[in-house]
Amino acid sequence: MIFDKVEAGGKPAGSYRGFGKFAKSSIFKNIIKEKALSLNIAFVCFYGSRNYNLETDKSDYDFFIVYYPAFDNFYANRFERFSVIEKEYDYFITPIHEYFNHAMKGNIKFIEPIICGTVFEIKNFKAVKVRDDGKAPGRFRPREVPSGLSGLLEKVRKFILINYKKNFNAMMGIVNNKKLNIVKGLYTSSTLKYKETHGYDIKEAINSLRILCLLENYIKSGQFSFRVKGNPVYKEFEDYMLKINEGIISKEIYLEIVGKKVNDVLKLKNNLDILYEEQKQAVIEAEEEIKDCVKKLCRDYICFAKQI
Repeated sequence: MIFDKVEAGGKPAGSYRGFGKFAKSSIFKNIIKEKALSLNIAFVCFYGSRNYNLETDKSDYDFFIVYYPAFDNFYANRFERFSVIEKEYDYFITPIHEYFNHAMKGNIKFIEPIICGTVFEIKNFKAVKVRDDGKAPGRFRPREVPSGLSGLLEKVRKFILINYKKNFNAMMGIVNNKKLNIVKGLYTSSTLKYKETHGYDIKEAINSLRILCLLENYIKSGQFSFRVKGNPVYKEFEDYMLKINEGIISKEIYLEIVGKKVNDVLKLKNNLDILYEEQKQAVIEAEEEIKDCVKKLCRDYICFAKQI
């Protein structure tokens, strides 16, 4: 099994951010071997703290397993989707067309791996990475089917950057949901410990402020910058994060801070509306082109896919 990084636009593979080490582990290999028995895996992509440079020695690995649907299942609209949560890792299985659809609707969790370049192909045979035209400088990939994945990722990445309206609505929706969960005093099984130590879900609080900072910078610069440490864009956020973790910022103070940050971002929405109108036609055309590319990619691979 080969774990081969796929970069949008064919860019050289950058830092593995620790993902490469996990990919070589028996845990990951066993997961992929098991899923490959029933799924034709297109790629695996990672999201979470390592993309933000905020990982600790206790951080787990979060990733998607994205697959090409089988012929009968594709046309019968039957797809396998489920998540697994373990101490060392969490993963979610989804078909390829649904993955890109989520990213194009502004879902930041699906956008993140594409922008951060943490997308990897799984190759069961030792073969040279295939170019978009399906040709390789050495030999063909065993199935001799054009991958097109690198080119598609670049198209989606460019689309994401101009998908202003959906990105804004989706990210503000996430922030408001996290804020509401804190107001209601809701916790997950993994964050219930913060009820005793801090009086509120500090993980939700920190993530809501990080997403607001990400969104604010996106509106101002037109780029998504996920890396936090050493990034001047996140200087204020890092200060809040430190004080929240240390218990200096209470639930009430957090709600004041997040309320102010939401208002600050909303004041910038007019700029985003102008950009949206300028790029509206380009967004429509790019969306149609990407959907066609995804359909073609599915058709190219679908006959090789195994039944669920």
